[in-house]
Amino acid sequence: MRLSRKGWNNVLIFGILIIVFLFNFSHKLTISPKVQHRSVISNELTIVEIKTPDFKIKRVGRRWKSEPNMGFSELQLSLLVQNWQTLKLQTQAAIENSTSPYIMQVYIANQEQPIIVQLFQQGDNYLLQTDSTMSLFLSAEQLPLLLGR
Repeated sequence: MRLSRKGWNNVLIFGILIIVFLFNFSHKLTISPKVQHRSVISNELTIVEIKTPDFKIKRVGRRWKSEPNMGFSELQLSLLVQNWQTLKLQTQAAIENSTSPYIMQVYIANQEQPIIVQLFQQGDNYLLQTDSTMSLFLSAEQLPLLLGR
């Protein structure tokens, strides 16, 4: 291939531009998008009761009590409730599932209406949904951290 001096200069310029482009933007091509995490219930809220179809954990004074008795100590019940606000779960798009979810109600201090949390099983794992815009991924290993079983 025969090029004039001007032609070779253009080849070199375009070659260098391509190399600079690859160095500057290669990290954006290889890095996966950031995954957002959040807890089921905000830390700013005070939980006073968690009600499920199987059991209820209620705050009585400064202590936690389960009905029916789940066989947990007061410390275990306190940690269970604390996990609802501290366990960071991966966010996902909301789901529209035709199967009937496991419905939980979380009562917050100074609010009459509970926060409704729907639990959907997705294979071996679970999704928690509190609103129609987002769901939270919950692995089978993390399930006992929220439900104690």
